[in-house]
Amino acid sequence: MTAHQRIASLPHHCTFTEGEWRALARHWYPIAYSDEVAGKPLARTLLDQPLILYRTTGRQIVVARDLCIHRGVPLHLGWQEGDELVCAYHGFRYGTDGRCTKVPAQPELPIPRNLCLETYPTVERGGLIWTCLGPDPSSSATVPDWPELEDPTYRMLHDPPPEWDVTAGRQLENFIDVGHFSWIHAGTFGNRERPEVAPYDVVRTPSGFHVEYPYLAVNTAASALGTETTIERWMVYDLHLPLACRLMIDYGEGRRHCIFDAPTPVSRRRTRIFFFIARNFDHHVPARQLLDWENSILAEDKPIVESQRPEELPVDLSEEFHIRSDRFATQFRAAMRDLGLGANYSA
Repeated sequence: MTAHQRIASLPHHCTFTEGEWRALARHWYPIAYSDEVAGKPLARTLLDQPLILYRTTGRQIVVARDLCIHRGVPLHLGWQEGDELVCAYHGFRYGTDGRCTKVPAQPELPIPRNLCLETYPTVERGGLIWTCLGPDPSSSATVPDWPELEDPTYRMLHDPPPEWDVTAGRQLENFIDVGHFSWIHAGTFGNRERPEVAPYDVVRTPSGFHVEYPYLAVNTAASALGTETTIERWMVYDLHLPLACRLMIDYGEGRRHCIFDAPTPVSRRRTRIFFFIARNFDHHVPARQLLDWENSILAEDKPIVESQRPEELPVDLSEEFHIRSDRFATQFRAAMRDLGLGANYSA
């Protein structure tokens, strides 16, 4: 049994109930962009669990609990030498499998086999590093398949992942909500003259949901298209449960702009948001211009989503009122409930 095959233990000061934590921990989440992990270890927190991740000389990604088990010092205070982590307190060294390889204070004595870090499985795909704290062999939890991120005709762009004081479920539901465009996003692409939401279908897929929806957007000159225009956007959502979604916006003539949203729960009410784009046209447009546009849209969402009460996403549908245009959101909530989460909580 390897270190990451052990039954996962709850983090100290866990903000989740045990049932909620275990329901979430069996799924995969991005914890870093690939280009963030270069040269030195990176500290991140997932579901209240402090983690450290680093890249070996062979390009392998290692993810471990950020704690030297000798005297409880976070490993991110130390450093990386070759393919090993070195604890800053007493110089204990740990290899890629998590096992201690050297105790400088007693170099001639054997190292106990249980002097080992808790490590976790990793997947690096499409410029993202994913991990799972409590993998379940009987679970179908997987990493999303987003082929655009491996397609050389697409250009992937991102900023460092921001953190919001919000639950991940509320943030993702906002991303898939088709009724708020004309109101919250009137300063970017929202069309106040066309607030009606056309009927749409929600299709259940093996990994989540598929939704297609038309929207007549009014883009400002600062938009991703680089011009002020009114244009119908054909919007295709593919949601991968529990907390990852790709939105493909088809502008016609083969021009596709993809937006990816993968909110990672840092704690119950703190979320790191992996929000990035990939597009197969206008590669001459500066990356900063495109990212600034997407960030301006996020900035319109942030104060609204952070203000929602209750902070948790109610998966009991009787807790809030729903209308026809909420069909995508209500089916998302029902699916989150079916994952084994609490009556009033999703992520």
